[in-house]
Amino acid sequence: MRSQTLKITLAALVLVLAACQQGAPRLEFEGVSLIDGTEYPLTLSVSRYGERLMGEYRVKAAKGTFQGTVTDTVITAELTPGPNCTYSFEGELTETTLTGTFEPTACPGGQTGTWDLALR
Repeated sequence: MRSQTLKITLAALVLVLAACQQGAPRLEFEGVSLIDGTEYPLTLSVSRYGERLMGEYRVKAAKGTFQGTVTDTVITAELTPGPNCTYSFEGELTETTLTGTFEPTACPGGQTGTWDLALR
């Protein structure tokens, strides 16, 4: 009886450890970035760690990092397309979309725009 209880406990522990190592859920989005009336193809790949979002976006051939938080459906993030350039992003995350606006915070010549993305 004691041996059987130990085996069941070890099996449960293995399942719990395996579940913990699967990593954060990955969200993949695709859509457009709109700047001054011009649309640019955009993809965003982020991992969600509770309220934290971390990932990478790609606009045409350029890429950058995305780091932010989500509270309910509201997203606040920082976009970093290069070492000397950052943008603030505010938006909304639903079950199937991510939309929002971005503006330069420390990016010489940066422009304001919007994102309109759908979950892939």
